[in-house]
Amino acid sequence: MRVLFVIGNLGDYHVPRYQALDRVASQRGIDLSLVEIFGTSKAYAYPQPYRGQFFSTKPQHCVTLLEDAAEGDAHWLRVGAKLAPIVRRTVPDCVVTLGYNTSYSLYLCLLKLLTRRYKLVYMSDSKADDGKRYMLKERAKRFLVSQFDGALVAGEKHRAYAESLGVPLERSRIGFDVIDVGYIRDAAQQARQEAPRVRGRYGLPSRYVLCVARFVPRKNVDIVVDAYAASGLAASGVALVLVGQGPRGDALAAQIARLGLASHVTILPAVPNRDMPGIYALADFVMLASAFDQWGLCINEALAAGCPVIVTRTCGVANEMVRDNVNGFIIEPGSAARLAERMQQLGGSPALRERLAAHAFAGVREWTPDLFAENLFDLAESLTAPEPAVSHQASR
Repeated sequence: MRVLFVIGNLGDYHVPRYQALDRVASQRGIDLSLVEIFGTSKAYAYPQPYRGQFFSTKPQHCVTLLEDAAEGDAHWLRVGAKLAPIVRRTVPDCVVTLGYNTSYSLYLCLLKLLTRRYKLVYMSDSKADDGKRYMLKERAKRFLVSQFDGALVAGEKHRAYAESLGVPLERSRIGFDVIDVGYIRDAAQQARQEAPRVRGRYGLPSRYVLCVARFVPRKNVDIVVDAYAASGLAASGVALVLVGQGPRGDALAAQIARLGLASHVTILPAVPNRDMPGIYALADFVMLASAFDQWGLCINEALAAGCPVIVTRTCGVANEMVRDNVNGFIIEPGSAARLAERMQQLGGSPALRERLAAHAFAGVREWTPDLFAENLFDLAESLTAPEPAVSHQASR
């Protein structure tokens, strides 16, 4: 079987996933090729060292089409002109692409309709409660998704949403939003042994709670700040660390100053992924208070580092990876009071933190790049398998 993996930009989170694909492909005798459309991404401003390291080894069957362009730029004609010859040359049995509505996914969909030469799988972490849904838009999505043969999605609620768009459950698998769990666990353990160095590098307080999120409205970082102010943790010597940046950065800084928390809140705008395990490892707990979040990879990382978490019900990880009162707490979105209550509860009880932390790694143990690779190839093989012959018995 020949598989062509097409992605907008192979950022740091995608590198271990593709490396797992390459490893499993070798084990299964699958011919795997990678097409990266853009050399950079506008979505994430922090450094992406793993991508550079990956391509510096000059991996076989891997190509970047537009090294000088960024994901999010409009390059329809350039993408089409470069992608079509690769598809013709590789003659894939299955093409896997990121999303069903990216420019390159739409082009691959059109090419499939014209040639009928390959099965087409999209990867997505969309779910039903990702904000308000509109009937006409959902109908348009169903028509578009009907042109795909299968989907690799984040979790079971994402499979249910894919099914609502017309993808039968037997043509979907989970495991899209995974991380290098072993690396995070080991790096976190090392950081705890070198806590003074880690604290000194980033100016981390002796005790802190942590929120890792872009500073955009739906992430509700302002609610995290309000909840921290109401929790009383500052008076107990527990600081708040925010890792992120975005258009609401100035508003958050003003909010922190207005609440008199400037000396209790640390903002780290850009931290390389390789340094994040240490920041998780030294935190009392991690929060993700989004109005909705397709998944929440920072929670994968926190659990892998052995850290308990608080998430909103509308985060994809809730009830998939995070279990209420087992390895963290699940709350309703939009309530600073409820978040403050859980923050106070966790921040004030070492025994509770230890109990939840003891189950943290178990929640993420199976969500590895190998799960991504095995499930993706299982799906591709099921889609490309020959149709069973139908026997027709003569009528008696």
